Amino acid sequence: MSQLRAPRIAGVAGGVGTTTLATALRGYDRGRAFGHGCELLVCRCTGESLHRAAMVTSWFAQHDLPRPVLAVNADVPVPMRGPLRARLRMIEPQVSGLVLVPYVMHWRELTDPLGEAARLSETPTEELPRPLRPYSDALVRLAQAVLGAGLLRGGPGAHGPASTTQTLPGITGPLTQTGPQPPVPACAATGGAP
Repeated sequence: MSQLRAPRIAGVAGGVGTTTLATALRGYDRGRAFGHGCELLVCRCTGESLHRAAMVTSWFAQHDLPRPVLAVNADVPVPMRGPLRARLRMIEPQVSGLVLVPYVMHWRELTDPLGEAARLSETPTEELPRPLRPYSDALVRLAQAVLGAGLLRGGPGAHGPASTTQTLPGITGPLTQTGPQPPVPACAATGGAP
């Protein structure tokens, strides 16, 4: 088994689902601190959030950082319409992979949705309640996209604090989330586009 770092997961803005995905994937939650790169970039399936994702991926290219995988969190439980699909098609060549993450309706009603998200990587998809299976399938696709793009290669200190280095057997296992945060670009600190 090769030595792989835990994935760094950052969002294009607050409230896009970064913490939920980082919890479910046992990743390193970077909040909006994408300034030193990340393996998984998170946005919502809205015009504004997709625009921010396009701007952030352009910023990555300008700063010669590896292209992340883009996780697009659905913000409603209905299929995506034409203009949003067109934006996704425009962004797709700019990223290492793109995965649509479905909306989980009952998480709005739970007092601890992160607790349930944390257990997803420990439970086989077929043993999960039906409403969680599509989300679990999306987690597998995200992990495969990040691993397939070779974004997790590197030893301690290659892309962050040494405490984030671990052997990842798939998407399970404990993760240390300690260490200093890198400087945040002004655009991320203010919530504006780069």
